[in-house]
Amino acid sequence: MAACIPSSPDAPHIALTLVGAGEPLIRLEKRLHCAAAGLGLALDLDIQKDAAALGIPFAQTPAVLLDGRLVLSGLPRTEEIEAWLRQAFQSGNQP
Repeated sequence: MAACIPSSPDAPHIALTLVGAGEPLIRLEKRLHCAAAGLGLALDLDIQKDAAALGIPFAQTPAVLLDGRLVLSGLPRTEEIEAWLRQAFQSGNQP
């Protein structure tokens, strides 16, 4: 995957919780940052490695939570994450 361009310091920030461990977690984190940067957004990620403590089955990790609600699980493609971010945060639904 090509390196993604970092978001500008004054980009709108979105707070998400990333749940999981190991390489899948790292890959999803990179995909999230790349997708957000492509839309001019910045992410504030809270990384939680104990999925069971959050009531998320291990089989659904890595996972992304928004306001405690599961919004993505597994390893979606960067383009799919970008489409979700665009729908959730650029259509007037910004938190």
